[in-house]
Amino acid sequence: MSRPVLPHYQPTGDVVADKATWRSLVRTARRELVRGWSGDDRAARAEVLAEAGLQWVEGYAARAGVRMDRLTVTAFEPMRTEPPVERLSGALRAAGARVLVPITLARPRLDWADLDDPDRSPLGEAVLAQVDVALVPGLAISEAGVRLGQGGGYYDHTLPRLHELTAPRRVPVVVILHDHEVVPQVPADEHDAVVDAVLRPATGVVEVGR
Repeated sequence: MSRPVLPHYQPTGDVVADKATWRSLVRTARRELVRGWSGDDRAARAEVLAEAGLQWVEGYAARAGVRMDRLTVTAFEPMRTEPPVERLSGALRAAGARVLVPITLARPRLDWADLDDPDRSPLGEAVLAQVDVALVPGLAISEAGVRLGQGGGYYDHTLPRLHELTAPRRVPVVVILHDHEVVPQVPADEHDAVVDAVLRPATGVVEVGR
């Protein structure tokens, strides 16, 4: 199966328009990618993401001196075209970690709920102070780690708050993408979030921007 290819970004001088163009390009490529997946294809990618992601988180927890049953991780419940991270979330829970998922509020705020809670009861933004690792969605990142999001501004607001609430700890932020979505440059403003690493099926977790 061929992998989509995103073009090199050529700035036009209008970052807002460039972002809209790029979001459209990435979403189109995602739809084409998942349209070609069989159930086995999706399951295979989900398993690879789960194995690589869990291994990395366990390694990080060991280095940080945090037991897995004391670890709190943010994740997300994927849309159809997003990387299939549900097995990773399940693997983290099976290993004892607490997994938080976002609840969308008025832009640009997110609330959070425990993935073990079927009612998704909101826990408030203050729960971010307990987070040890942030696994986040995105559309693409640059090689420097600048994240292109969906356009709602949720994570551009959330990630600075995460770092404020967890200071002086440095919580690693790992964006989960399809294999083709790391590119030399993405359209970006100064406020756009920068991540520490990317998790993809082909590479596992790789640090970026260093």
